[in-house]
Amino acid sequence: MLKQPLDARMQALLPVVQGLAEMFGPDCEVVLHDVGRLPHSIVAIENGAVTGRTVGDVPTDRMLRNLRNPDETQDVRLYVSSHDGKILKSLAVTLRDEDGEPFGLLGLNFDISEIVQAQRTLANVTAVGRLGSDNAPEAGEIFTADIREVVAGMITKILAEMGKTPAAMSREEKMEVVKRLEERGAFLVKRSAEQVAEALDLSRYTIFSYLKEIRHGDVSGGRPPRASDRPANSIRTAGRSTGGKK
Repeated sequence: MLKQPLDARMQALLPVVQGLAEMFGPDCEVVLHDVGRLPHSIVAIENGAVTGRTVGDVPTDRMLRNLRNPDETQDVRLYVSSHDGKILKSLAVTLRDEDGEPFGLLGLNFDISEIVQAQRTLANVTAVGRLGSDNAPEAGEIFTADIREVVAGMITKILAEMGKTPAAMSREEKMEVVKRLEERGAFLVKRSAEQVAEALDLSRYTIFSYLKEIRHGDVSGGRPPRASDRPANSIRTAGRSTGGKK
């Protein structure tokens, strides 16, 4: 249940959310995010059983990464992901204001698991000779109602990419973890620095120090400063505490 009324832009999109859900049926989740309410950004959702989310839940790791790099991300993105054993065909549309700044996101997550299984069955029946390998979906997107689980999943992914535990990492390697988290938008919500510090066995002040060094490097590299270059805790969360998907 929303504690604050929707602004006119979000209100105008509610019929679109309902209409798309009616058009594509119960296997298609339609979700509307209000960026100004991070981390509890979901303000409308239909067929939420697809990912198990409701109004007031949080963005996915992919959405945070796209918000962190808005100038490098296409406004209309179509991709295949996975969640809880389901194969999802997803559409994400960034909504921008008159100044070009993102204010919301409209997302569709279509559960195509049964369609893919039917395609595989037909391919097996009609194939002659050895079948080629199936195209695997992209790595699972983190759908959850708790923003801490989103950040924890991002940390786990990056540690797996690097192939090391925090205990075995050098200072430079831990800074690389922080850099990748920063690039993926992990620090767009409050108190994520404390969670990252705990995971990497560092102090919160060390995380802030790493971020300052990383962001200074970004700015000096030629890109003009953006709002996302502010300290991690400067992003407002519309008066709601962290804890509690796209």
